[in-house]
Amino acid sequence: MKSRTALWRNGTLVLLLLALLSEAVGPRELTAQQSGPAASATVKLKPEVESLASFEGKWACRGIFPSNGKTIESQIVFTADLEGAWLTVRHDDLPPNRFHAFELWGFDPAEKQYVAFVYDNFGGVRKFTSSGWTGDKLIWLGETSKTDPPTVQRFVYRRDNPSQFVVNWEVKKGTADWAVGDTLTCKK
Repeated sequence: MKSRTALWRNGTLVLLLLALLSEAVGPRELTAQQSGPAASATVKLKPEVESLASFEGKWACRGIFPSNGKTIESQIVFTADLEGAWLTVRHDDLPPNRFHAFELWGFDPAEKQYVAFVYDNFGGVRKFTSSGWTGDKLIWLGETSKTDPPTVQRFVYRRDNPSQFVVNWEVKKGTADWAVGDTLTCKK
């Protein structure tokens, strides 16, 4: 029976060879499937979601919570992913705020509408739908099941120009009008 040292050396050698092979083979095979900023340069959005392409890139955002006047800063990164079928969105508030979200924006051909799924660091999962752009506005409508009765909410994106947009997160309770929870102006 081989000594532990010999087994360890053989195991280390195998792991080293696997690591070298994965470096030589893996990156080329995975490049088309990778997520993140590097992937967006090679992935083009499919025609059904191409109208969202103007969001692609990294945005610096500043805004306010109208209810209390506190300021907010965020970074939002939009990236084409999954062979262009989805636009991934990474929203990160900067300290002292703590909200972080990962979103998937795409198109549901059965329903003939856009769909967005939002997953956040508080354990929230929300689904939103949109009929698409109306002029310079894109409105995502959904509700949260964390309140009773559920609160209707929406994100209203307004394109100001190719390097700036404004997004409002709005809520509606009962028959009340829409109330802005926070508003951000984002620039490339």
